[in-house]
Amino acid sequence: MTSRKIILAVVSLALFGLAVWYFMPEKKEAPLSQAAQELQADPELTELTKALEQDPNNDTLLYLRASTYYKLDAFDEALADLEKAMRIDSMQPAHYHLLADVLLDYARPNDSKKAIEVLKLAAQRFPDRIPTLLKLSEFQLIVKKHGDALTTLDKILQRDPQNAEAFYMAGRVALDKGDTTSAIASLQKSVRIDPENADAWFFLGRIFGNRNNTLAVQYYDNALRVDSTYLEAQEFKAVFYKKRGDYDKAFAIYRDLLLRDPDYANAYFDMGVIYLELDSLSKAYDNFNIATKVDPIFVKAYYYRGVASEKMGNKEAALADYKQASGMAPEFQDAQEAKTRLER
Repeated sequence: MTSRKIILAVVSLALFGLAVWYFMPEKKEAPLSQAAQELQADPELTELTKALEQDPNNDTLLYLRASTYYKLDAFDEALADLEKAMRIDSMQPAHYHLLADVLLDYARPNDSKKAIEVLKLAAQRFPDRIPTLLKLSEFQLIVKKHGDALTTLDKILQRDPQNAEAFYMAGRVALDKGDTTSAIASLQKSVRIDPENADAWFFLGRIFGNRNNTLAVQYYDNALRVDSTYLEAQEFKAVFYKKRGDYDKAFAIYRDLLLRDPDYANAYFDMGVIYLELDSLSKAYDNFNIATKVDPIFVKAYYYRGVASEKMGNKEAALADYKQASGMAPEFQDAQEAKTRLER
């Protein structure tokens, strides 16, 4: 090995060490939290912990346990396992991906920035790995770094000019910027390359739905053709009919959706809105009430339950719901104004 290569190798290892120190918790061997101790009762965690007792330096087992911790919102424990896994083997892209996910969802100060830096480091280590570049572009979109996301997507398209997922992400970036014309062009190119891209069909449906264009139904149907369990596409198809006043079709879709998922709060809420417009106040109240039970932080469901109560003459119940909604979301102007009006 030449002296130049030796120097580069040393620098690379030093940079990786600094990255691990930066991204991970300060206490490397912190004891398990009380929440984590309770989580040890989870069967999957129990099996992985037993396996790691036999093979403590197995980075794959550490990664799997970190993934399980992450699913259970035990973020500190997930980070600790990932730190050890990446010290053992720093050349596993999946480790970087999971670390970025954990940091983004942990959402402490600067965690989203750290998540981006993790994926940038991964992109440097694996410059030709398209899934890593796609994930980086997705995270850049999440934090509204539109220019950076497009630069990353350009790198993908230079390597693979017919990458459907890159065009899909370009459409998402354009849509987030408010450029629906560019979004449509990119999303349509994505589905021409890959007609099985359900998400691209779905976002095309949303754009045309907002334009009150009946093509929206066709796009939602294509998304559901690809994935019959795509409940959000089913919901937005119903919303399209609701906006057009075609309540029978909307109700039929919502009822089918609730057969598939009885806890789909938005379906109850939207049916409540329709019943409110039809002056079926008790049915509206019942649906808003179910929505709040299914999703206790559904602010608008509390507000509209209050609206239904007020229309039925129960101002005390209405005021309680307006207070609940305004307390949960002080910026929710309608709830604040309704609360102030009734308090007078």
